[in-house]
Amino acid sequence: MAENSILLAVLSLLSACQQSYFALQVGRARLKYKVVAPAVSGSPEFERIFRAHSCHLSGSGVHLCPSPVFLGIFRSS
Repeated sequence: MAENSILLAVLSLLSACQQSYFALQVGRARLKYKVVAPAVSGSPEFERIFRAHSCHLSGSGVHLCPSPVFLGIFRSS
């Protein structure tokens, strides 16, 4: 059980790092291609970077949702 919680924590940390990286790339692309913040369309290069960020965001909730391991329901004595 402990190794499962460690793997879940590592996976969640890696996913958060990847999400942060993609968000940083979108911010840089907004500055580079001069796309104002609420807009999601512009140059094809910006749209490609934004799509990668949004696709990762839609799938990242699967393992970042509250789990029994993090909530402490199955604590071993």
